[in-house]
This record gives sequence, C-alpha cells and structure tokens, in this order.
Amino acid sequence: MQTAPTLVPGYKQVEQFGPDEEYEDGEEVSYVTLDLGTIEPTLVPSTSTYRLIGLDTPTPFLQLSGTVFRGHHDALLGTELLFSDGKDDVDRSKRHISYVATTEQRIRFREVQLKPKASAADPEKARKNLADDVGTLNRITGKDVPKTRRKGKGKNKGKGKEKAQDQDAMEISEPDEKNDDPMDVAAS
Repeated sequence: MQTAPTLVPGYKQVEQFGPDEEYEDGEEVSYVTLDLGTIEPTLVPSTSTYRLIGLDTPTPFLQLSGTVFRGHHDALLGTELLFSDGKDDVDRSKRHISYVATTEQRIRFREVQLKPKASAADPEKARKNLADDVGTLNRITGKDVPKTRRKGKGKNKGKGKEKAQDQDAMEISEPDEKNDDPMDVAAS
C-alpha cells in the first residue's frame, strides 16, 4: 500500500490511536485575583457565604451578604505573587507568610444594584411593549415600509428632499426602549 505524499515531510497519516494507557490525565490549576476595590472593610470578614456566578464569562457576578458586584477580566502586565498568611508556631506574635502561586489574571469588581424585572401584573403594558417591539422589528427588516407618495414641486418649490430627510432623521432617532432584562444592572 502506497501512501499519498504529505505537504510536510516527516509526517505520516495516523489510522488509529494507541491504547488509552499511554495518555495521562492532568489537572491544571490557575489562580485569579478578585479585586473588590474600595468596599466596606467589615463586609468580607463578616460574610460566611458567597456566590460567584459566571467566572468563565466576560462579566462574572459576585454576591457577598446581599451586596452584588459585577466584574470584568483584566490581563496584568506582570505577575502577581500569591501568599498565604498564618501564625508562626514557635512565636505566636509573628506572622508566617508562605508562597502559594503566581497569577497573571485579575477580575475587578464594582458594586451594582439589581433592578427588579417588570411585573407581569399589567398585561396591557406587556401587550403594548410587544406591539412596539414587533413594529420596530418590522421597520428594521423592511416589512413595515411607509407608503411613498409622489412628490412634486408645489408650494415648497424644491424643498421636498429636505423635508423627507428630516422625517427620516426623526424615525431613526426614536428613544431607546426600556430593557426588561433580569440581569440588567445599574452602577451605584
């Protein structure tokens, strides 16, 4: 059996991989510094539990005793050294610091206030918002195009184009619709 030549000399096509015993399973540990900025100094020591959601997403969230923080990832220019803090066994008045690891990533958190989602108790308002959303979508996709009228030079004497441009500008500059996203946050 003759094999086809490859683009890179020295490589051959693999028909089947070897037994699984040849491969090793490894565990990779990476550390990330959580920067909470300037917060109440007693918040972290007084918190017994925390919630960290979306660590692998661009905007993770952290909750400490009812205080919610939104974060973003920062790549560091250098490397941070991480140490653990403890008491010296021989002399209790001295602190013992031991090296743990290094990190090149930091998540910087800012305190935010979560806005409650609009209640579904008002079905009329929900229907109106849905109709507005459908109307906006139809305008964007071109399904709801206003009927064009033949413009002639009447009283305006050539000012039809200027008025049409002003009307187009007014359609585009409609106010943004309210976002009822449950994860919508406002910085405090």
